[in-house]
Amino acid sequence: AMGMKREAVQEERQRNREREGELEVSVGVNEEMPVEKILEAETAVEQKTELHSDGGSAGNSPHDAVTNICQTADKQLFALVEWAKRIPHFSELPLDDQVILLRAGWNELLIASFSHRSIAMKDRVLLASELQRNSAGVGAIFDRENVQSAEVGAIFDRVLTELVNKMRDMQMDKTELGCLRA
Repeated sequence: AMGMKREAVQEERQRNREREGELEVSVGVNEEMPVEKILEAETAVEQKTELHSDGGSAGNSPHDAVTNICQTADKQLFALVEWAKRIPHFSELPLDDQVILLRAGWNELLIASFSHRSIAMKDRVLLASELQRNSAGVGAIFDRENVQSAEVGAIFDRVLTELVNKMRDMQMDKTELGCLRA
């Protein structure tokens, strides 16, 4: 160590120790919150809602559109609770904390889900999966005409531009969606 200051060597050793500690922390997080479990939660709940849904029907009136949006959202809320239970460590939280978290974030969680489902759609939003629609194919897909009659056109446009298009551009997959929601 000729020509090197003792303090500089000690500082370098300290920096290396800190980096090793950071690496250990990041590895520990992955073990505690495995991505595979998050993907399982996304997939299992999606399949469950498909199997237990009777679909809704939407007519042409504004009232029908609003009713259908509400019924679809109601089904998605039940699925959201099931999803949360499958997220690692969520069920270990006190029940009051679980309720507080879901109440505080339910709207963002649902919007993220249906935005991701809508990536393949053009200027439409898929509120529920294909199997949640009724036999006429009505009830889960909304376009500008449907949402204008329900007076939620501004929200619809924001979801399309700020979420669906960005998720499409990023090519977000279901695992990434799950990590975002978890």
